[in-house]
Amino acid sequence: MLRKLTDLKGFAVVGKSEDLGQVSDFYFDQQHFVLRYLVVDTGSWLQEEKTLLSTAAFTKIDFANSEIRVDLTKADLEAGPALEKNKPVSKEMEEKMAQHFDWPLYWTMPANGPAIQAGTILRRKLFNFNDFDQSTRATSNSQTIESNLRSFTEVHKYHIQAQDKEFGHLADLFVDEESWLIRYLLIDTRNILPGKDVLIAPEWIQNISWNQKKIFVSKTKAEIKAAPPYQEQSAKNLVERSYEKELYEHYNEEKYWLR
Repeated sequence: MLRKLTDLKGFAVVGKSEDLGQVSDFYFDQQHFVLRYLVVDTGSWLQEEKTLLSTAAFTKIDFANSEIRVDLTKADLEAGPALEKNKPVSKEMEEKMAQHFDWPLYWTMPANGPAIQAGTILRRKLFNFNDFDQSTRATSNSQTIESNLRSFTEVHKYHIQAQDKEFGHLADLFVDEESWLIRYLLIDTRNILPGKDVLIAPEWIQNISWNQKKIFVSKTKAEIKAAPPYQEQSAKNLVERSYEKELYEHYNEEKYWLR
């Protein structure tokens, strides 16, 4: 089942015996496009006010009641490593959190590991920092590069650059709630295609320029303009397999569900 991140934003995070806060943001692995953490706004009860929870901590997503249930308590979060405000989440911090909460180290798990590792098994590395443009490398923080994490809030509204023209902006991300793979980027194209939204798979991205706030895709404006439009109101499961088949055939791309 695919879900939109904007639909999960604001969900209550419910621990073993009490409410822990609300979902305010998400962090994904920018090399493999896999969701790794959600950001919990804890209000005033936790000194740091915000903390990260691994998708490995989820026990249930209750869409009817807008809740994400986790196997933690307030005491667990209070005893956990403190996040540094306004600083990137380093690999060192990820390791401390994983050790404290007994979360899997997704970058070292074996092939038969838990679901959090599925993305790095099912999808090859999409980006290599050595291939980033010079301006991006010059302005990137080495700690950010080490962790490979990016905030959804940061990339939301990034402009989309086709091979021959800029054509829209990122409106949302669709994630698979079992593997937490990011399957699609929802692109708002109304600046050139009034009333039309389209989906782009992460595999079709050429590069992301954090400096220019642009996502470059390996499709032309004409290809995108002729792509089947995405209409959520007619999609029972947000993205129906029949639509995916039509989309992949339009772009002549290998279907991920047949690999």
